[in-house]
Amino acid sequence: MKTGFLTLLAAAAVLLVFLGGCSKPKENNPLMEYLGDYSYSDPAVCMVYERIEDETDEDGNPLYGIQYRKVTDFEGLKASGLTLLIYFYSSMDNRSAQVTAAVEDIASSYNGKLCVLMLDAMEYKDLMGKYEIEAVPEFVLVRKGQADKIFGGVSREYWTVGDVLSWLQENGIT
Repeated sequence: MKTGFLTLLAAAAVLLVFLGGCSKPKENNPLMEYLGDYSYSDPAVCMVYERIEDETDEDGNPLYGIQYRKVTDFEGLKASGLTLLIYFYSSMDNRSAQVTAAVEDIASSYNGKLCVLMLDAMEYKDLMGKYEIEAVPEFVLVRKGQADKIFGGVSREYWTVGDVLSWLQENGIT
């Protein structure tokens, strides 16, 4: 009886360690190959869920959250095969801040399933033209071996970030 209890206890401990580890980013994140230092001003940044340096909770455990990292190899990132959610915004529009905050939640929720890439529409006009994007904010889902999908915010009379989440789920991102 005691051996069975110890086995069950050990199995529970392993399961807790495994489940706890799933919520943290992998240290060998392949995304980092295409990213540089932290940046909140570059026209191409990636929202990365990672440990926040020098910050801990009240128990001394490290805190994790969304950090903005400069994209240093845009073409490599696109060719990497990683699933990308490109979020086009305008640095000239103050309303983008509200949407950006909600997009951070998407980046956190879908950590490990897709990479959220923020592109300033003013700097990436060629890509806006490629996708025939007329207004921002706009979203494009890029997956290896599949046609790129455009959210189509301009064609919707009204939309919320919840609509973006539903669109992601409709496109197989769960």
